[in-house]
Amino acid sequence: MKMSSKARYGLYVAVELAKNYNKDECLNVAMLSQATGVSEKYLEQIIALMRRADIVSSTRGAAGGYRLTSSPEQISVGRILRAVEDNLEIVDCLSTDCAQRGKCVAHNLWGKLYDNINAYLDTISLEQLVEDNI
Repeated sequence: MKMSSKARYGLYVAVELAKNYNKDECLNVAMLSQATGVSEKYLEQIIALMRRADIVSSTRGAAGGYRLTSSPEQISVGRILRAVEDNLEIVDCLSTDCAQRGKCVAHNLWGKLYDNINAYLDTISLEQLVEDNI
């Protein structure tokens, strides 16, 4: 399984917002782009996914930008990755009706792997990720 650039960049954005969490200011896309090295246009797409998942909120205006909706210790890495990576599904048949489900020798394997990956990622908070990289 290989994570896409959306997953990596989504974590970069979340880490930058977590570093700024206790300040009374928002970070705009230009600031996030400079901090992460990712283009503003691509960041806007990723942030839109994170907004839909209620991980970040936005404020309009001259001092506007983005903030985390919860404290970094309350947001798991798993939640962030699922928001930007289509639920981290490792095979399509886990979320759809699979015609081979009764005959597939690997269906249970994929399901258990998916559950274990998600369970592990849910044990790591955004705060831990920030602290591990200071």
